[in-house]
Amino acid sequence: MKTLSKIITLTLSICLLMCLTKSANAQFSVGARAGANFATEPAEGLYHVFLARPYVGIFGQYQLAAPLGLQLGVNYSGEGANYRDDQSGDTYQIRHAFLTIPLMLQYEFPFGFYVEAGAQYGFLLSAKERANDDAFADSKQYYKGTDASAGLGIGYEFKKGAIAGLGLSARYMRGLTAFNKEPLEDGSSVKSRVLSVGLTYRFETKK
Repeated sequence: MKTLSKIITLTLSICLLMCLTKSANAQFSVGARAGANFATEPAEGLYHVFLARPYVGIFGQYQLAAPLGLQLGVNYSGEGANYRDDQSGDTYQIRHAFLTIPLMLQYEFPFGFYVEAGAQYGFLLSAKERANDDAFADSKQYYKGTDASAGLGIGYEFKKGAIAGLGLSARYMRGLTAFNKEPLEDGSSVKSRVLSVGLTYRFETKK
């Protein structure tokens, strides 16, 4: 828990520093984001579907030079997967919770639409799973404490009127590293895939 607290404090400090620093050629802003993750963790031989889980977070953005911006965030991210063994009919449910820190490079068009690409580092907060109708059991000991991924995203932010600062966001992150400690029975590894869809709100930009 001490390590987790240090990570959160450091990241929030970076976001705050980005917002307070003043430069004639740069803009700084902060915002919040929330929505739904459609997550899965494909496993060889098992049918899987995307699982809806919540996410919520904050971000700080540094405007490098129009139209480029660099965004650093901190999110609570619900992830996991639902599986079914087509041969036996057994079902398996996995629920993971991460603290994720994405760093995204954004290209914004004048009318508010943007595209983004970047990487994300995640810290596993909890892991639970169950088979069929059994009770959920803690399974954190079977997973590594961290996860790395990369991804792409698109979004739109309203610039005028009463809803200025409100935005729509879609981001897809794909795991780069296996975060299960031991390979599955077939030797495969678990890598996350998460499509995040939701709302953003950017507070007034300071110049």
